[in-house]
Amino acid sequence: MKTLLLARPDHSINLYRHLSQETEVDVKFHTFGVFKEKSLLSAWKPYVKTVNSQADISYQFTAFHRLLYFLQKHFSFDYYKTENQISEYYFNRFIQKSIDDLDVLHYWPVYCYKAVETFKKLNPQVKLLADVYAAHPTYTQQLLEPEFEKSGIPFAKSHFYRSKEREIASLENAENIVVPSEYMAHIYRQYLPQANIFTASFGLQITPQTKKRKGHYRTFGERLKLIFTGKVSIEKGCIYLFEAMKQLPSDKFVLDVIGEIEPSQTSVFKQYRHIPNIRFLGKMPNSELLSILPSYHVFVMPSLSDAYSLAVSEALTSNIPVIVTENVGNKDDIRKYKVGEVCKAQCVESLLKSIISMCYEEYRQLLKSNIDNFIKEEETNNHASKVLNIYQTLISSK
Repeated sequence: MKTLLLARPDHSINLYRHLSQETEVDVKFHTFGVFKEKSLLSAWKPYVKTVNSQADISYQFTAFHRLLYFLQKHFSFDYYKTENQISEYYFNRFIQKSIDDLDVLHYWPVYCYKAVETFKKLNPQVKLLADVYAAHPTYTQQLLEPEFEKSGIPFAKSHFYRSKEREIASLENAENIVVPSEYMAHIYRQYLPQANIFTASFGLQITPQTKKRKGHYRTFGERLKLIFTGKVSIEKGCIYLFEAMKQLPSDKFVLDVIGEIEPSQTSVFKQYRHIPNIRFLGKMPNSELLSILPSYHVFVMPSLSDAYSLAVSEALTSNIPVIVTENVGNKDDIRKYKVGEVCKAQCVESLLKSIISMCYEEYRQLLKSNIDNFIKEEETNNHASKVLNIYQTLISSK
């Protein structure tokens, strides 16, 4: 089975690594924004993600993409339209290099849907699979717009609104879509009833370093140490988390926040900088973050909508119980394996209840022991094996 993977460097890296080890599939991987393992570039920038030497990386697109990101911070222009034009050009070149005897084209639609549609007209026998890792834009707007307006931030100025038209267009003609959670599948079945929706959860994204990251709790006396990682923003539910922390005594609870504040929302979060039990630590290289994760008692992801959080997966592979909202795709695995708490989204009281439940050492140790069961299951039924089953289903269909 010959497969072409056209993707941005996210969960695709781990997917490619596992698919490369499968004898049933011959996979080619085209991406950007990464370096090859053991290369001079990876030695120069050790914190940039890496892939094996067989992957096809567009360094030109990488340079253009980073330049574009820099320019949009200083100049006013249609960033998403420009990004779309550049990405379509480079991904079309990727496709042209890999069309021989292709069985499945697995692609990230927002970057290359026009090139894929053109390819499909010329190669109708090839099965297409669109990988979607965020909620439908219309659902996202309905959920987030009231939250933005409540905080005094015009939703029309957000990247969600500015990229909405492009994202909707990228999905209009998608026949087969894979999403990482039932939470996402339920949403897309409402907005795209004509498409075949498949689910393949990211799981724990286990790597060879997973066992090295497993650690034991350090002793913090009676203080419960929590951690949040990611962009500090309205959409990540940070307001609700910070409001919950305000109600907890600083001698019993402390929250470390690792990640930058969304630049357009600094006015919203400046009021929380002086809360004694919230420590804003800024951005941190991923390798450094992974090394300190085992020193925390609990990981918290209070997102208003998250397809399947890789940050939550990283916390679990570091043997840390987690708290997520019901709008985070990981919730099904968390409930199935009993490795954390699932609370209501947009609810300070529910979040407080979940945080307080983690005060009990015996409960945390129980959750921690359940994480081992989750890891064992992932070793035999990982994300790649689920995706491979979808490939086989597509090929066997008429």
